[in-house]
Amino acid sequence: MRIAVLLSGGVDSAVALYTLKEQGHDVVAYHMKTMYDEFYVQRQIKRKVCCSPSDTYDAQLIANQIGVELRVLHLEELFRSSVIEYFLREYKCGKTPNPCYRCNRLIKFGYMMDLMIKEGADLIASGHYARVVNGKLYKALSKEKDQSYFLASIERERLKKIVFPNGDKTKEQIREIARKAGIHVHNKDESQDLCFIPDGDQRSFFKENGLVAEEGPILDLQGNQIGRHNGLTNYTIGQRKVGISTGEKKYVVRIDPERNAIVVGTQRDVYAKVFSVKEPNWLTDVDKVFEATVKVRKNSQEVNCQVMLKNDAVYVESVEPIFAITPGQIAVFYKDEMVVGSGTIDEVL
Repeated sequence: MRIAVLLSGGVDSAVALYTLKEQGHDVVAYHMKTMYDEFYVQRQIKRKVCCSPSDTYDAQLIANQIGVELRVLHLEELFRSSVIEYFLREYKCGKTPNPCYRCNRLIKFGYMMDLMIKEGADLIASGHYARVVNGKLYKALSKEKDQSYFLASIERERLKKIVFPNGDKTKEQIREIARKAGIHVHNKDESQDLCFIPDGDQRSFFKENGLVAEEGPILDLQGNQIGRHNGLTNYTIGQRKVGISTGEKKYVVRIDPERNAIVVGTQRDVYAKVFSVKEPNWLTDVDKVFEATVKVRKNSQEVNCQVMLKNDAVYVESVEPIFAITPGQIAVFYKDEMVVGSGTIDEVL
């Protein structure tokens, strides 16, 4: 079996590559470049990010040690048009996007997967913590590391050609496998910031890309102006620090790009139960109305809900109120351990 492995240069993908090679598969590694190396030279990388020059160096060392071919793909322009420009568009519309979800669909398990299959791969693998069983996507056994939320964007028909060798392991087990195998990145830090904002300075990133933060009104729920904000891109739903003092804690309830305004309320006002989802990606057959659990952010709790499909829209009503349902973020639906599907949160109703 010829398996192409997405090799980032980190310990997770290194162990996935090592595991498959040890199992006797014919393995080739692919490493993608999302930003030009010069970009990282000009910035201070405060926390670990993926796709940096040091990752490329590590990926080559890993491939050499394990004894596999490494192919480096320069996808900088494709990444710019597919992910970065989408990220900027969503913020211009007052939304909070999830670029990793989009990258997994269009780049890693889209363009790259098509290329790897074209070049002879029977299956595609990565170091993600998730499982594919009989063409269905499942959570990883390690709930702490589960990444099925970000992988729910993968198109259904592609799952039958994907394997996740780390889906049944914990992070500690992965590091121990790497240590025993003598893989030099066994203690390497995990990626935390976005690869295109390696210094974590989102305000500078927006300014460099022509998205100028303009001051505007802060409104209460009755429409009264109670302060001024310093640019919509500096806020997201549920944010508490809004720069005003009213005697009680205020949270961002809504972002209104048409009026260049943010609307604030109490913590209770940030909770909601009904919202719509656009661009659904169903990974299994679903009825027009079905029960599931939903997660509206990577680190949020799953909540029981009813999902209703109507024309091209999806409407969700949760059993209990959910904090900070945010347009632009991703809703992922589960039935026990299986991922049912996902979509982009469109509107809180």
